[in-house]
Formats: sequence, C-alpha cells, structure tokens
Amino acid sequence: MSAEVSANRPCEEVSIAHKNAQVRQGLVLGGAAVVFWSFGSSLVYLGAREAGTWRLIAIASLCSGTLQLVWRRLCNGELRSAIFLPWRLWAVPMACFVTYGLVWPTALAGATADQVGGVNLINYLWPVLTLLFSVACVPGVKFTGRLAIAMSLAAAGLICANAAQLHTFLNPPGSSHAPRAPYALALIAAITWAGYSAFLARWKDWSRNYVTSPMGFITLGIVGCVVLALRTNGPAREISPLGLGCTLLYGLGPLGAGYLMWELALSRAKVQSLSVLAAATPVLSTIILCVFLKRTPGLDLLFAALLVSAGVILSIKE
Repeated sequence: MSAEVSANRPCEEVSIAHKNAQVRQGLVLGGAAVVFWSFGSSLVYLGAREAGTWRLIAIASLCSGTLQLVWRRLCNGELRSAIFLPWRLWAVPMACFVTYGLVWPTALAGATADQVGGVNLINYLWPVLTLLFSVACVPGVKFTGRLAIAMSLAAAGLICANAAQLHTFLNPPGSSHAPRAPYALALIAAITWAGYSAFLARWKDWSRNYVTSPMGFITLGIVGCVVLALRTNGPAREISPLGLGCTLLYGLGPLGAGYLMWELALSRAKVQSLSVLAAATPVLSTIILCVFLKRTPGLDLLFAALLVSAGVILSIKE
C-alpha cells in the first residue's frame, strides 16, 4: 500500500506544479490585459481628435473583431460559437456591448482636457453596478452591506474627481459652460457594460458555450462604417499618422489583445484574484492619461482613482 502511495506522489506533485504554473500564467495574462486596458482611454482621447470619433470606432472595432475571430479559428478550430449566437445573446448582451462601444469613445472624445480624468473614472462604476444589477437579475445574488460600502466609495471617488466641474455646473461663470454630454455618455457606458456583464452572469450556460466579443466588435465596426457613410459630406477628412497609429493600437491592443488575454487568464487563474488586478485599472488609466496630456496628476484625481478602485475591490464577490 505504501509503495502505491509513493508511486502516486510524484504524479501528484507534477500535477500540483502544473496547476500552479497555470495560475501564475493566468495572473501574468490578466496583468497584461489590465495594462492594455489602462492605455485605452488615452488612445481614444488622442486618436479621436486626430482621426475622428466614428472613424476610430469603425477601424479599431473591425481590427479587434477580426483579430479575435482569427485567434478562435487557429486555437479552437471553429467559429460557430463566436458567430451563431442564441437570439437572447444578440437581443440583450450584444445590444449593451454595441451601445458601450459607441458611447464610451464619444464621451472621451467630447470631454475637455480638464474633464477627461473625471469622465474616465465614471466608466469604472461598471464593476459595482454589475453586482447591483446582478441582485435584480441573477438568482442567489443579494444586496449586502459590503455592496453599499463599495457604491459609497465609488461615488465619493467620482465626486472628488469632478468637484471642480460640479462647482462650474452649479455656478456657471457667465455664458461659458463646460460640456455636460461626456458625463452623461460615460454614465451610459458604465450602465450598459454592467448590464452586459450581469446578463452574461445570469445566462452562464450560454456564456460558457459562446463568446460574444468578436461579433460584438464586428457589429460595432459595421455601425461605425454606416454612420461614417451617412455623415460624409464632400471629401473625406484625411487621417494623420498619429491618428492612424492611435486607432490601430486601440483596436489591436486594449480591444483585441486585452480581451483575448483576459479570456485566457479566466481559464487559468481564479476570477477573484484577477478582479483584484483589474481594480488597479482606474489608477493606472488615470496616471497614463495624465502622462499623455503632459500634466501632473493632482492629488484629488489620484485619491479619487484610489477610492473608485477600493469600491471595485469591495464589490468583488468572495
């Protein structure tokens, strides 16, 4: 009996070592995805100004969708699970996915340099809102004190980040008004992405067997092309090298590679550990955005990003 145990022990040790290696690999992939996503806001903000918002949406989305379809064909050997989706996935999560992909770049593109940091953080309400929506649509999820504290921290962070703009809205100096649309669009983005995540959590069996992001990006790219065709009056605006570079990097990096790496990470590491990594995105995104804008991030903005990140961490289900 002891001989059998001794013979099985090396196999068990190899299995444990392999599992640990998979977990480490998953954490590395998840961390890389977070870094890619953290550059997304800066690439959109600069790229939309150089290439045009709708051109950026169309080109970046088609690039990322094509990249993901090619990856699935090479690694999974089939495309059916990415193209032939159940009608419920098309009707609800996909609608949220496409709406998010339209309004989020538009929010960043329409924000002023003073607004963009606060507008960027509004988007990161989505993890907390996902859990809040899950209370309503996912069986077994309940509203807890932990969620209430998470929402309070996230809200405090947003107020801290946008205090100056809120003061301007309440006490407008003469006739000058800062645009309000970016805030509304960023809030819509957070709500729609939270809805997308919550409905996928409700329909787990479908979300395990089908992947929605490739066709989501392809659909988003088609919508962008249609809008471009309808809005074109006269000769098309030339795209600068900087605009083209930002657009391609956004499509292949945060959208394409970021989603692929996150998907691979989820199959290797625990979602709780990955979610803690993802909670760093608001802080990293804020710092990178300030670097791109060539300005020093204020303590209020960094503190706000930390509050939002703390809310994200608390919203993670144990």
